[in-house]
Amino acid sequence: MRTVSILGLGVIGVLCALPAEALTISNSDADAHTITVTEGSDSKEVTIEPQTEVDPPCDKGCTVGLESGEQYEMKGDETASIEDGTLFVDNAPGAQGDDNVDVGEEPGDSSDSGSADKAEAPPADNAPTGATSQAQ
Repeated sequence: MRTVSILGLGVIGVLCALPAEALTISNSDADAHTITVTEGSDSKEVTIEPQTEVDPPCDKGCTVGLESGEQYEMKGDETASIEDGTLFVDNAPGAQGDDNVDVGEEPGDSSDSGSADKAEAPPADNAPTGATSQAQ
């Protein structure tokens, strides 16, 4: 019985040590931005103050709408930033089959990934007029 308890605690410890997959959006601009996060039929407005980050609800994928009207489909495990009013995906685990590869970086590439390696998030298919959408 004691062995089962020790193993149970070990499993709980491993599960707690795993990184949580959550959408994180930071604001690099000098002004606050209000985004609209739509997950299923639930919609929530989130204000991101300058030089801060938020983890909006997006467990199973969501659409992130910017003030400009552009909308972006997110899986829920990305790290993104708003720079000059545009959303950029900084890191998308699993995007290339490797959880430790940044967008724009090839597996095995050990170069320092700066802001030049960021990829602009593709707008959602239902993006408003004037926004481009990625062909599927």
